[in-house]
Amino acid sequence: MASPLLHPYPPGPHLPRAKPASHQPARLKWTTCRRRRRRHHLRCVAASAATVQRELLMLPGPRTDQSPSPASPPNLLDRMPERSTAIPAPSAGNLFDEEPLTIDRITGGRRPHDGAPEGGEKSRSAAVVALAHAGKHAEVVKLFCRMQGEGLPVSRFVLPSVFRACVGLRDSRLLRAVHGLVIKCVLCQHVVVGTALVNAYVDFGSVDDARKAFDEISEANVVSWSVIIGGYARSSRWGEVWEAFCAMQRSGVLPNVSVLVMAVQASGALGCLIRGKQTHTMAVVLGFERNATAWNCLIDMYGKCGDMNSCRRVFDTTISRDQVSWNTIISSYVRLGLYEEALDMIVQMQECGFTIDRFTLGSGVAACAHLADIDSGRAFHGYLIRRSLDTDVIRGSALVDMYGKCGDMELARLVFDRMDERNYVTWDSLLSGYVENGLVDSALDIFRQMESANIKPNQHTFVNLLRLCGDRRYKEYGRQIHCHAIKVIKQMNVVLETELIDMYAKCGCIEVSQLLFLRMNERNLISWNTLLSGYVGDGQPVATINIYRQMELACVSPDHYTLAGLLNLCRFQGLLHYGRQIHARLIKTGSEMNVVLQTLLVHMYFKCRRWRDAHNVCTLITERNFHVYQAFFKVYGDEYLI
Repeated sequence: MASPLLHPYPPGPHLPRAKPASHQPARLKWTTCRRRRRRHHLRCVAASAATVQRELLMLPGPRTDQSPSPASPPNLLDRMPERSTAIPAPSAGNLFDEEPLTIDRITGGRRPHDGAPEGGEKSRSAAVVALAHAGKHAEVVKLFCRMQGEGLPVSRFVLPSVFRACVGLRDSRLLRAVHGLVIKCVLCQHVVVGTALVNAYVDFGSVDDARKAFDEISEANVVSWSVIIGGYARSSRWGEVWEAFCAMQRSGVLPNVSVLVMAVQASGALGCLIRGKQTHTMAVVLGFERNATAWNCLIDMYGKCGDMNSCRRVFDTTISRDQVSWNTIISSYVRLGLYEEALDMIVQMQECGFTIDRFTLGSGVAACAHLADIDSGRAFHGYLIRRSLDTDVIRGSALVDMYGKCGDMELARLVFDRMDERNYVTWDSLLSGYVENGLVDSALDIFRQMESANIKPNQHTFVNLLRLCGDRRYKEYGRQIHCHAIKVIKQMNVVLETELIDMYAKCGCIEVSQLLFLRMNERNLISWNTLLSGYVGDGQPVATINIYRQMELACVSPDHYTLAGLLNLCRFQGLLHYGRQIHARLIKTGSEMNVVLQTLLVHMYFKCRRWRDAHNVCTLITERNFHVYQAFFKVYGDEYLI
């Protein structure tokens, strides 16, 4: 009697036999008939997989008698186990776990031969799908290789399972081999096979190979576009995410929620407000107003683009606000420097019935740190203590950083000592607090304790120590830290190298600063300004002007800090000719209304005894502060009345 496993399709209406496929590859045209047939095949394969798994759990045991007994009518009670109170009957899940799914169980121990009927191919395909659903990736690959060795044709229903098995086994070479077989069989144009192949390459991180496989798909649908755009987003290639999103629109495929969310994230990461507004309009047109994920991403996008009014407007019009919505708007306020508004939003969040989680606490503590609001910081600290969360490494590090920026290093050290676990962020936060408050001995003591605790200092740690040595003119300590950084760090970044230049320049070693500047692999505007300020502080006008000219030759545009350094040089050295040139550049670039540069111009003209020019600049100053008043008293003397 034939086993039911040999018949993969469930009983149903008789289908006409398909004509044999020609050897010439045909272009896939998804007509209505083929779509119905494809959906019918997929339902048949799914039903076959379910039938296979159901029958595997009900396979009869081997017969012990030698002579076959006459056939008896089937009885439903024959397959039921005998009732026993001592040993409970195993459930279907236990049977499946005790007898793992293998090729021999699926095929019944039979090996097909060259003259196998057509039903063998269908049963093998159903077996591959069943193994893939069970997570038996090695068995899937083994059965697929056996099918190819026996000359069975490649089925487009089997290939997605094989791709999934390659990803599960983390075998990229096998995936490329199967890809070659797909190209040989002209199945790359098939939308299901092509999408599964693109997804497999994305899982391996080979986004370029995924794009090549995507280009072979004849008629990509929304799932195909979602997979390739998701691959770009996973690799943080936001520019290509936007390009693929635009290509999807040109092809006439409407985006779903996931694709639109990735486009919004790309707009925020690129800082392009215009693109973000376009995606916002598309979300409204497509009717995604009630989707909380899309609206939360819009809030984050407007916050990253700096448009806080639109960010708040989207938040106010959100239909279904959740915890993520509140955390996103609060973090946007903190990111844009609106710290008081962020604390107000935390209060409103609690009034609306939402609880404070770790993301809210992180934003709140950061806002208190920037405001130096120690009272609000203590309120957050008390909230953490009541919930026994103050000893957590993440929250504790935030509290240490907050107390350090507020100037209360005793509480910062108390929180540090109470922590159950400390990482390099915790140590670095305490060290930064000592550096910002000018506690040299405590900072160096913490650095020694870091080494004793086997905490490897990073580049930010050395930047803090070098800044401290530069401000205090500790040249010997600075040299020791420089030597230690060379031993620990393989490749210094531009921030650490710039801090070394600044430290040596402040300690009077301008030649060492110039040598370090020439040895830099990468220079930015801050590096040029640091060296120029070093020459200004050392009183070398000719070298300072040469550095400024080299900046222009290197196509580095000077900013306000550069021009302020040059005006200081002209002020201290009495260089009226260069000062007038800088003044002309300020007028040309539209920077003459900067209050800092105006104040320096007044001091420079006063030093050079150009009273009328100093008076003309004073008439342009609209802002008043201590430095402006000091410049006015120099020009007008006691006759100036506030």
